[in-house]
Formats: sequence, C-alpha cells, structure tokens
Amino acid sequence: MNNDTIKPEDYLEPECVVCGKPEGTKQKVSHIPQTRISEKLDELMSEGEYLQAENMLKFWIGEAQMSNDRQGEFMVYNEMMGYYRKIGDKDKGYETIKKALELLPVLKYEESVSGATCYTNAATVYTAFDEPDKAMELFRKAEKIYEKHLENNEYKYASLCNNMATTLVQLKQFDEAEKLYYKSMEILEKCPQSELEKAMAWLNLADAYIARHGLNEDSENRIVEYLYNAQLCLDDENTERDGYYAFVADKCYPIYEYFQWYSYSDELKERIREINERS
Repeated sequence: MNNDTIKPEDYLEPECVVCGKPEGTKQKVSHIPQTRISEKLDELMSEGEYLQAENMLKFWIGEAQMSNDRQGEFMVYNEMMGYYRKIGDKDKGYETIKKALELLPVLKYEESVSGATCYTNAATVYTAFDEPDKAMELFRKAEKIYEKHLENNEYKYASLCNNMATTLVQLKQFDEAEKLYYKSMEILEKCPQSELEKAMAWLNLADAYIARHGLNEDSENRIVEYLYNAQLCLDDENTERDGYYAFVADKCYPIYEYFQWYSYSDELKERIREINERS
C-alpha cells in the first residue's frame, strides 16, 4: 500500500494546540501552507529532485518554528520521515522520528489519529532499516488508536494493517502477516477508490508467500491467484489513471516482471509512460 504520501489532514486535529501559555490566553500563530508543501514535495520527488526536496522541508521546518506553528512543524517532520526512508538515510530518519515523537505530548496527540499516523510513519522507517521489533512496538500503539477511532479512518487503518504485515514478514511471523493482509483488504472494501491499495496488498501477499515457502513450482502456482487478483484491481475501469496510479504501477510492474508476466509488466510501463506524458 502506498503509505509514503502523508496528507495534511492527517495532522489537523479539531482541538487547539497547546502552546505553553496559561489557560485562557491565546498566542498568535502563523500557519505554514501544509497542502502546498505536501504537493510540492510530491512533485520534487517524482522528478528526482531529492536535494531540493530536502532543502524545502528544512526551510519549512524553520518557518514553522519561527511562527510557533507546532502543527505545521509536526506535519513537516512526518513528511521528512518518509523522505529519509526513501533515500535510505538512517541517521537523519531516526533523528526525525525523535523530533516528531517529542511533539506528540506538546500537541496532545498521543491518543489521537494524528498520533497514530506519526507512530505508523516512524514504524515504517524502522522497518526499512531492519529494526522490525521497534517498528512493531509503534504499530501496536497506532493499532489501539485506530480500533477506538475506526469510523472515518478505515483507509488509514487498512494502511496500518498492510504495513504491519510487511514488518511481520521480516519477523517470519507469516500466519499473522497473512491475516493482516486479508484484514486490510476487508477494510478497503468499505473504502471508495481503493483498488490500487488492494492491488498492492495482493502483491505483498505474493512476496510473503515466497518468503515463507521459497520459489518453486508449487509456490509459483499458488501466487498466480495473487497476481491475477492484483491485475483485476489495477485494470479497474473506475480507477483514475493519474500520478498516483503511475506511482503504484511503478511499484507493481517489477513484481510481474520477476514472475515473468512480461506482457502485463510492459502494459503497466506503457500506462506509466502515458500518464507522465500528460503531466
């Protein structure tokens, strides 16, 4: 599932930010443009402008701190976690986790959906750098929050299940991982426009099956079902062929190529090319 793109609404809680002032006092806060930052980051990353993306994030962290925008600061740290995970910078990724988690009590987000988003983002960083035990500790915190606040957060909960399952595969806890992949898809059935996430869950199941049983004739026969179900999702006629579709297809086509579904892999590459040409 695409848990790399974190949207501003993940951080905009209805409650006021705790600013350290006595109760009843208000402090003027100038908010940074979260939506514009997120969109610009997506644009720069898609173009491979990684240094420019990092400089932009650092700039907005400074602006948020100067204007006392703790929500904005929190949002940018969450974006930074995904950025450093993608470029493989463990030290900066871990440093950003620390800073984001330190803001949770300041914002009173420890038990909120925003907190769950932060725990999930941090956990995916730990998973990427082969520390699945640390990741699972944070995933479990997020899971408890979503179980209490499931309504209107089904999509995020499904994403959590998918990410947790991937980490459990690292820990070789295959039975629980498989249950979570199926649970994520069950939740996604209630979410509109979720075919791309289902496709990635099916392909993750294929990876997990190979990790458990190895690559042999029996396992290859079994995963045909997973590859086919993912294809049905990717081919869904109601799914918009936009930049996000290209992002997902770019993650999917190498898997089809690996299993020698060359024709379909080429078809996904062509769809990506057409989307990029329109952009």
